[in-house]
Amino acid sequence: MSQFLRDALLELLFREMAEHVNRGLDYDEALILGVEEIKRQIRGSRLDLASRLVDEATRDARYSRERGSRLH
Repeated sequence: MSQFLRDALLELLFREMAEHVNRGLDYDEALILGVEEIKRQIRGSRLDLASRLVDEATRDARYSRERGSRLH
């Protein structure tokens, strides 16, 4: 993992934790909830990416069919 990505994830984690601490949770609870939120966001991003890839492949297949060519 690059240093940039590591730093960005830590910054996001600390922001998530700060929100929970400000609402009265202790550090351990804030850490657990912060990590869970980041995991949820990553899973959502992966689903978005997979959906976009499927949409692109479908569009490419339709375009090829309309042009009478084949995908390889």
